[in-house]
Amino acid sequence: MFNTILPFRRVQRNRNPTAGRESWRWVDIYKFFMHSPSSRRKYLVEIHAYENHLYTADFYAKVNNVNRYRLRTNQQAAGKLGGTVLAILADVLRQDPQACFGFIAAAMVNETSDANTKRFRLYTKMLELKINPLRHKTITREESSSIFICCTC
Repeated sequence: MFNTILPFRRVQRNRNPTAGRESWRWVDIYKFFMHSPSSRRKYLVEIHAYENHLYTADFYAKVNNVNRYRLRTNQQAAGKLGGTVLAILADVLRQDPQACFGFIAAAMVNETSDANTKRFRLYTKMLELKINPLRHKTITREESSSIFICCTC
């Protein structure tokens, strides 16, 4: 599981226009498409870059909905999605070998709490399988469903 990587590409880099009012320096936006028998859906991955080799990763299906992080697409392709997002993180690591990542596993629409969400449990399992513990340490916070991947270099 998580071995399939869909073709992706970086489509743009946006510099922070707030002149220091927000802490991120730039955001790289990647896109890829996932196909199912009945649909073709675009996914976006936003990698925000901060000082000191820190990055955050946001990924979602491109939909016009305020709950875009919480929606399920019902494409039954978590392995492809996870594998592709991990490949994008590896691409960032090639550019910045000291990179550390943070992300939050959003609760699904039917979940009533942000603690220990179903996505959090899935992402934690995925990272246990795919992250080399000699190079990176995974730190999890169940109460907020947040995950950090820190470089051990």
